[in-house]
Amino acid sequence: MIEQYVDAAELRRLLSALLVVVGVILLACLFAVIVVPGLRNANRPAAAPAVPVVGGETGWLDPAEYPPARGYDVPPVRPEEVLSATPALLARGRALFEQNCRSCHGPEGRGDGPAAQGLAPPPRDFASPQGWKNGPGIPEIYRTLEKGIPGSSMGAYDYLPAKDRMALVHYVQSLGSFSHGDGPEALEAFGRQFATAGERVPNKIPVTLAAARLREEFRPPEPLRAEGPGAEILREEAWDLARVALALQGAQTWRKSPEALAEHVLPSVPENGFRPRVAACSAEEWTILHAALVAAVDRDEKGGGEGGKRS
Repeated sequence: MIEQYVDAAELRRLLSALLVVVGVILLACLFAVIVVPGLRNANRPAAAPAVPVVGGETGWLDPAEYPPARGYDVPPVRPEEVLSATPALLARGRALFEQNCRSCHGPEGRGDGPAAQGLAPPPRDFASPQGWKNGPGIPEIYRTLEKGIPGSSMGAYDYLPAKDRMALVHYVQSLGSFSHGDGPEALEAFGRQFATAGERVPNKIPVTLAAARLREEFRPPEPLRAEGPGAEILREEAWDLARVALALQGAQTWRKSPEALAEHVLPSVPENGFRPRVAACSAEEWTILHAALVAAVDRDEKGGGEGGKRS
């Protein structure tokens, strides 16, 4: 029907124009979808890189969850082995310095480490003979490592073995070319500190394991039974016999006398299961109560030891 209005050549011209318009519209859409967002992101300020999330268990990275380790004995250090700066001690001291001291004191010990900014007082310059808090000698530096310097960022390194501390002392002294004033008498007196028995490093277990073992070892006692002589006064003065049993568990001083029982019970009434009225008991009533509690606890322990739990 359209051939009645336009000839074939005109129809081709119109179709060509339509295709051009449609193509332009498609290009505009692609530009808006692809190019414009890219230009917008290119002008956006750079964002800080995201911190990657570390997966898995914290393990030894948690200071309270270090792996279990058995204790061991550290043999005594002979003074003649540590009072002189041997190559082996200096090498060990350098390794310890890089690990523990470099961040504050700097690579050359000049007090210019990356962590020194803002510290007051500033870290010690080991190359300078001036301003040493305790002195630059071997005994003085060793004492600083052992005790730290109160009021400063210098903490105690008493967890290091004695030989490692001496290695660090020698390396610190090697960073300054001045005389450190170590006289023979002072070194001889200092050397006697090592003429002692060796050190014992205790066992270490993580906090979660320690807590689990404490839970396993702790068994709350069953409520006391108010039976026999004194049962009536025990029921009158105690509102919770389970709490009374827990308050008496593991303590032995209250067994000595009625007076000792009163000293043990009264400070924690009523949390320990006793009623506040127990404070008004007479000496005779404390004597009866004491005898009743001793009998009840003994009966409970005997029953637990013979047959386990009571029915």
